[in-house]
Amino acid sequence: MRILINGVVVFVIWCFISAWLYNDKLLPLMKKPVPEQTITENKTNVADSLMKLKELMPKNLLIYFEFNDAKFKADPQIDNSIAGFKAWLGKYPGSMLTVTGHSDLVGTPEYNQSLGLKRAQIVGKYIVSKGIDAGRMITESKGETQPAADYLTKEGRAKNRRTEILIKMQ
Repeated sequence: MRILINGVVVFVIWCFISAWLYNDKLLPLMKKPVPEQTITENKTNVADSLMKLKELMPKNLLIYFEFNDAKFKADPQIDNSIAGFKAWLGKYPGSMLTVTGHSDLVGTPEYNQSLGLKRAQIVGKYIVSKGIDAGRMITESKGETQPAADYLTKEGRAKNRRTEILIKMQ
């Protein structure tokens, strides 16, 4: 029993001495201020320049369609957006315009793929008539595979019947 008591006493004394050494001797050494080194970067950060470029890019344009229809009615707002795309394509020759047609879930997947392509092609023809080169445009269909909203409500299905126009950087 005496050995156990002596061991506990030695342990407690060792703990106090260790805490004292750590707090009074080592911590002040670790808290010494380290001089800051400033590094000047003359290079522009690539991510920052890409973010600025993306902010200048025209916003994606969505054109909505009626159920089972590929008829397109132009309006001045669409024409202004297309003019923005045309200016961007003129300024950045490496970029392309992507026109993607979508449909809702009603119908077979094959029919919806075909309907989405018809919608994209009709919008693509309109864009070409506004002066954008057809060689700078990719026309495709996603059919019902990439919904923008739910399929449970009329409003959700209506949001899925669309054509998206966006800039694709290369």
